[in-house]
Amino acid sequence: MISDEQLRLLFESAPNGMIVTDRAGRVMFVNAHVEQLFGYSREELIGKPIEILVPERFSAGHTGLRDGFARDPRPRPMGAGRDLYGRRKDGDEFPLEIGINPFRTDDGTFVVASVVDISERKRHEEHIRFIMNELSHRSKNLLMVVLAIANQTVQRAISFGEFQKLFEDRLLAIGRCHDLLVEKGWAGASIDALISAQIEQFTGIAARIDAEGPAIMIHPEAAQNIGLAFHELAVNAVKYGALSSPDGRVVIRWNVDQTHTTKRFRLTWEEQGGPPVDPPRHEGFGHKLLSRISKNSLDGTMSGLAFRPEGLSWRLECSGELVMRH
Repeated sequence: MISDEQLRLLFESAPNGMIVTDRAGRVMFVNAHVEQLFGYSREELIGKPIEILVPERFSAGHTGLRDGFARDPRPRPMGAGRDLYGRRKDGDEFPLEIGINPFRTDDGTFVVASVVDISERKRHEEHIRFIMNELSHRSKNLLMVVLAIANQTVQRAISFGEFQKLFEDRLLAIGRCHDLLVEKGWAGASIDALISAQIEQFTGIAARIDAEGPAIMIHPEAAQNIGLAFHELAVNAVKYGALSSPDGRVVIRWNVDQTHTTKRFRLTWEEQGGPPVDPPRHEGFGHKLLSRISKNSLDGTMSGLAFRPEGLSWRLECSGELVMRH
């Protein structure tokens, strides 16, 4: 037979908050864990209605639920299918789970409630929901980008083999951007890393890329778009532009203009020392991509994809808030 003292010690050692009330809902016992959870001393709770621990907006309904349990006293979880909250002494509310059981004695039936603070679990669940929503958004965005690339590539390719090669290269370029983003936990990517990732596929050109600018972390969406731009520019430079000539080089500069109310981000790609450049007769995929990136994706202004005789140049300018990760 368990003595009263043993029962008290059992309740005190429980890992959850333990509350005992009479049939009228008055608090008869609480363990130390309840004091920690709610901020009351047990002297402040003993003899008080249990509703002292219930948010005011639920108090009236709780009385009815308590009366219902008194009519049918059996073990059950409270709040099945709905969220429950407790109210601390300072008025703060927190989510909780409660299991209630009838406890029959010679003095009548009491109610034993086991209380668990599930704030951390709720935060974890909210974080998981956030991640899943982000994953859904990014997946849809990526699929739209892939679809757009496929449509544009197939329109320009003169054979299936050419389409396959161009499409594969562009998907790999996206993959390199995503590798950088995953490495940083999707916080963004640096411009230096984006440049390196897109030129490393070409042998022997790294020494002819003169890239300089402040250390800047780029937003994930901006990083994907700018990374694709670097890919298209590098491919064109290797095939037809400055990097197709042994003396050619590419100068990349970027900076952030702090003088405006809204910071302005500027990026330039300039080719030098290559063969003379003739403006293309048709607007290709790369031209469309560079225009779309600056005007639509980043709300930017492009001072021209300039086909100068001395070398192609591209300039991107947009709000720093749209590009930079602070």
